[in-house]
Amino acid sequence: MKITSIEKQKKEGRFNIFLDGEFAFGLYKETIYEFGLRVNDELDAKKAEEIKTRDEIGFAKRVAYRFLNYKQRSEKEVRKKLKEKKISEKAIELVISSLKDLNYLNDEYYAKLYLQSKIQRKPEGKRVLKIKLTEKGIPKDVADNIISEQYPPETEAQKAAELLKKYEKKVRAKSEQEKRQKCYRYLVSKGFDFDTINELLKAI
Repeated sequence: MKITSIEKQKKEGRFNIFLDGEFAFGLYKETIYEFGLRVNDELDAKKAEEIKTRDEIGFAKRVAYRFLNYKQRSEKEVRKKLKEKKISEKAIELVISSLKDLNYLNDEYYAKLYLQSKIQRKPEGKRVLKIKLTEKGIPKDVADNIISEQYPPETEAQKAAELLKKYEKKVRAKSEQEKRQKCYRYLVSKGFDFDTINELLKAI
């Protein structure tokens, strides 16, 4: 097969490749430069498939790098992003493996950063944090270990107390019984355990 034409698409950086006068596939300019493709070059089926595969992997890597450039992501989030771009499972696996080898993708590190951010900016109880971490694809045992290390009971109790102090202002006009009920439900909704909540409510 002979490349008879390389035509620019409307999409920026994308080109149509014609073999023997017929459209064969699209490629990004980076792939064309990498393989040094020119009109009149000969391609067999195996080489054409190699070029298409390399093009897809290159695109997948660019998508992943841009996605990771804003902030740390979990493996599950990166996989979801690549699937949204209609990238094949084979290409996704290769890119995920490459990102892990380069340490651009590390679920344990991601979980630590996520937990630190939540504790500092918008604290919640261990129960809710475990759920949120597992929803992001963090294995349960990893989530449990990191929460145990990064969020000891005394810190959790301190954060619950800080939230309760702010919330009390909203219910100060309520009766004592209603105030306790609302504070209790509020802290439960934030994921704090019952023992921690009961200890705090004794002070009200």
